[in-house]
Amino acid sequence: MDITQEVEEVKKELLQLIIEHLKSNKIEAGAAQQLARDFLAVLPIKDQADLLQKLKNLGQKYPEAEKVYLDELEKATDEKRDQVLNQMRDFIRQGNIDSAISTAKTLTESSTIENRT
Repeated sequence: MDITQEVEEVKKELLQLIIEHLKSNKIEAGAAQQLARDFLAVLPIKDQADLLQKLKNLGQKYPEAEKVYLDELEKATDEKRDQVLNQMRDFIRQGNIDSAISTAKTLTESSTIENRT
């Protein structure tokens, strides 16, 4: 999915959460409006990393945005893992075990760095 489609999905997900929270009185109307304004203020989004960073920042202020951030982070992490696993599989098929191991290390190193942030 390209970043434009991803941003549209995030908009829908955030709007849906805002509506649910308004209906259940978990958020005031003014706070919901401010969240929507704050999200629109961070647009446009350059790439996946930019989206995650901006959602993380919003999530520190609004619990609704934090849930969306965590969902997007999970999607991005799963996608990266799948890419690395496919690359490892290709190296193994080629008989290049050292490259497969090296690729596996990049996945564990990047997940360690992500956990620190």
